[in-house]
Amino acid sequence: MKILLVKCHKKTIYSWIEPIVTEPLELEYLSALLEKLQLQHKVYDPLLEKSDFEEVFLAYEPDVLLLSGYITAVDRMIDYSKYAKSKSPNVKVVIGGVHAEINYIDFFVNTIDVIVHSDGVKALEDLLEIKFDAEKLRKIHGIAFQEASKWWVNNKVNTCIEKLLLPNRSYFGKYKNRTKYLNYSPIAIIKTALSCPFNCNFCYCKLLNSGTYATRTIDSVVEEIQGIDSKYIWIVDDSFLIDRSRVLEFINKIEKQKINKKFIAYSRVDFIANNEDIMEKLKNIGFIELIVGMEAVEDEKLNNFNKSCSSDENKRTVRILKSNNIRLTALFIVGIDFTIKDFKKMRRWIREMKLESYTVSIYTPIKGTEHYTTYRGQIQTKDWGKWDFLHLVIEPLHMSKALFYFQFYLIYVEQFFRSKYIRSFILKNLKNRIRFGGHNE
Repeated sequence: MKILLVKCHKKTIYSWIEPIVTEPLELEYLSALLEKLQLQHKVYDPLLEKSDFEEVFLAYEPDVLLLSGYITAVDRMIDYSKYAKSKSPNVKVVIGGVHAEINYIDFFVNTIDVIVHSDGVKALEDLLEIKFDAEKLRKIHGIAFQEASKWWVNNKVNTCIEKLLLPNRSYFGKYKNRTKYLNYSPIAIIKTALSCPFNCNFCYCKLLNSGTYATRTIDSVVEEIQGIDSKYIWIVDDSFLIDRSRVLEFINKIEKQKINKKFIAYSRVDFIANNEDIMEKLKNIGFIELIVGMEAVEDEKLNNFNKSCSSDENKRTVRILKSNNIRLTALFIVGIDFTIKDFKKMRRWIREMKLESYTVSIYTPIKGTEHYTTYRGQIQTKDWGKWDFLHLVIEPLHMSKALFYFQFYLIYVEQFFRSKYIRSFILKNLKNRIRFGGHNE
């Protein structure tokens, strides 16, 4: 049996400069399982290999095709399934990934055989054990499958994160020099937890793993880090800095093992603002950047997100990270209710705080969240590629779309001219694009 594991992508406005390119971690977890089972397989990520899916599929001739991707790649995953079935009708097409975990119904099409909606590694192991026997599919937890033109959805199960094998990073080893987070390269990514324990009403991540927050032991995390051949490590938990005692344990064990890495992680502002003493310790063990969800600059808008953080904590976070020489990338959301005055307030706050690195997203109610239910009737597009937080999917309330986009991108224009760090990155990557005919090297 030959298995092809594919990470699917949809080009966005950012694709021209590719600020972030990472290893397909979810496929590396599956690859670890397939290595254990001694099954022939291939991992393919077009962002890293710069080749076409069609030529890879035809050359490899898989018996099983597994497709994974985010919300923007839904149409591409379905298109790949159609192509695969047109060339090899007997190939088993399996869909996975974070969008399929909650919104598996979006993949109810004839060219897809199985959708994995929970506990992906165990589900794949069970599917391979029964060799996709149609009579046994109903016994497999965590999947939806097609039978006689009807879709059946089996029960969800949570992932036992501590039982997962460490990801097989041989694919990363082959293409690691093409991975990057802005100016940091090569960069490996790791997960130390699933889901999120907080209740921000716009958040999709909190829904994953059936809404159950689960963490790995710090010992297993440190073990994984020790085995990664990369100077830069990006911890991609929705928020790594949550539990003070867990963070202190991480710091102590990184120090004890004398691990010399550079770390990037996500955090909430309330942790940083209320644990200032830990920031110097994080800096000392190699933390160079924290990506922090600030969302808004006013308490009223933060309250609307059920964020449980304050504008004062946002300001204190900026000050604390600057004083400890840890780079901050702040994440903001502009709402469809924004007025010109709101845009000006955000730009002014960014200038006053002297932020160099930040991203701003257009408010987008992700399918599966409570906000999606609220705004379902107002959504104006069926193009999944528009769900990249850079497009309006709902009509703005107080201005035309053209004026909204002008105000939105003005924030980025100011960043380009104000931030030497961002400007140098963009110009460097555009130069590489031109030099290498459209691809960064």
